[in-house]
Amino acid sequence: MHQSTSSGSLELPALSAAERLFIWGFRAKARSGGAVPTAADIQEVYDHFRVGDAVLSLESIIEIFACTAHTAIEVHCPTCPRISDSEQGILHTIAAAQQDRIDIVRERFESWLPPVGADWALAPVRGLAAIFRVAGLILPDRQVRSFDRDRTMAMKSWLVGSPTLH
Repeated sequence: MHQSTSSGSLELPALSAAERLFIWGFRAKARSGGAVPTAADIQEVYDHFRVGDAVLSLESIIEIFACTAHTAIEVHCPTCPRISDSEQGILHTIAAAQQDRIDIVRERFESWLPPVGADWALAPVRGLAAIFRVAGLILPDRQVRSFDRDRTMAMKSWLVGSPTLH
């Protein structure tokens, strides 16, 4: 594993239960194909917290990133205690969606996705946010530093072993 490029000091234990659940699921789904956790494990955990229907939205969001992203996101392994800048941004986006602040959702997703990808992501993001909200899992609206577009690199493909996943 490489050193996190996160400039913030946010770590997994400092997150709310809702944030930890979302990040764990996002990381686990993004790394699907690994032995642990399995898709059944992820579904079981989300079902336990009464957000099992959110798994389909989670899968859709990850698929949209995989198919359309112009900028890589840094996603850590499910057990990593560090939170990347990308993961903080995604948490901020889900929190904004829970508050129906779609302008923030769209702006954040357009920093990673082309406009059509951001359009596609809106429905599953809103769905996931609503499912979490109905279950009482409210993500706090943490202040996230503005996105630095100069740090992005347009990428046509991500190499195996890319530092975006660790």
